[in-house]
Amino acid sequence: MSRAGIVGMAVWAPPEVRRNDAWPPSFIEAFQQSQAARAARDFTAFAAHSESRPFDDLFFKHALPHEGDPFKGATERRVSSDHMPTSECDARAAALALEDARVDPRDVGLVVSSALVPDRLTPSNGPAIQHLVGCKSAAGIGVEAVCSSALAQLELASAMVEAGRARFVLCVQSHHLARANDLSIPFSPLFGDASSAFVVGSVPEGRGLVRVQRDGDGSLAGGITFAYKQTPGARWYRDAAGPVHPGTEDLAATRYIGENLLRLPIEAVRNVCDIEGIPIDALGAIAMFQPSVWYQAAVAEGLGVSPDRVPSTYARFAHIGACGVVANLLEARTRGLLRDRSPVVLYAHGAGMTRYVALVRWGS
Repeated sequence: MSRAGIVGMAVWAPPEVRRNDAWPPSFIEAFQQSQAARAARDFTAFAAHSESRPFDDLFFKHALPHEGDPFKGATERRVSSDHMPTSECDARAAALALEDARVDPRDVGLVVSSALVPDRLTPSNGPAIQHLVGCKSAAGIGVEAVCSSALAQLELASAMVEAGRARFVLCVQSHHLARANDLSIPFSPLFGDASSAFVVGSVPEGRGLVRVQRDGDGSLAGGITFAYKQTPGARWYRDAAGPVHPGTEDLAATRYIGENLLRLPIEAVRNVCDIEGIPIDALGAIAMFQPSVWYQAAVAEGLGVSPDRVPSTYARFAHIGACGVVANLLEARTRGLLRDRSPVVLYAHGAGMTRYVALVRWGS
């Protein structure tokens, strides 16, 4: 049986750049007050949770230098226009990925979409992308796992290709949060906008997706979600009023996710390498999502690998959710890290909570 792998990929980011001067002086003044500073730490700081203690020193070294910065190390991020539907942004990334793969849209058998801010509550952006890109023989569906969506899609797409049920699967991720971002909240500067996509197809022997490890904890589902500013705790289908923005329904769950921000990837990467008998220092690259400016460097140190092999595009994009894995995989390719047959690890955990780590032998 032939193995499936990524045969093309792309990122599309809006041309407009939002720099830190877009936030008013009142934002900085509010940050300097203890209540606002505490709210910011709820999403990034480690508390004294027993599971995270082995990683506390690593956190303090990398994260604490940014605690006094209201922008937490972010300097610029891309911002999409309210007048451009997210499905059109996603279709641009999808078309670029097909071009990168040299695949005709008519040869795609399935389009899968994840969108943090979709055009509609339902259906997903998948059908619109399928139409806009011209994948006439494909269905467009939603496959949503928030920040870990790219890896969930990769596993599904690879299974479809390896089973012979699709020649190519187009996987699209979308993070256009600016249209729902409230610039008054302490963590608003962390987020940027982008769409990403990759194409999965058959690859030569000795290459492709080797293993996926996944787990989750649904008890944390309320930790990172959307909240209604005027009606906290409201449900969209019943009593919600006013704009929606990134927030939480369960502060304890949010803190737990923050406390384990380093434990989750470091343990997952170590585990998948142990199972496959691959030394971590033999990895060509580790492509991850990027929730913080310091994240990649801290994980690299925790794994004992050079930070050059854990690329970050945070300086250009800030946190772009599920698109971060693809953006950093592209950065790894640009740096020459994706050599033929080299082992590459992809990692993300997403709200819900879901965790995915994938080991790939590169080559297409």
